[in-house]
Amino acid sequence: MTASLLKKHDVTSYHRKEIVALLGEPTGYYDYDTNPAYFVGPTTVESMYGKGYLLVFLTDKSNGDVDSVMFFPEVE
Repeated sequence: MTASLLKKHDVTSYHRKEIVALLGEPTGYYDYDTNPAYFVGPTTVESMYGKGYLLVFLTDKSNGDVDSVMFFPEVE
């Protein structure tokens, strides 16, 4: 599901507010409140952030634009 989301939407051209409008309120946290983050995938994967992979939209703190997208932990 996340692969189709990232294929369908050029999220690096989005603003933080557009990510939240598309996916709802963030279900996780990654370093700053300005980075929307969502738990996805199996709960058998764990990290310091919780159970599941964390899909993180890293944003520019000065303007809210999405700079990049990452998973934590990294998907193998």
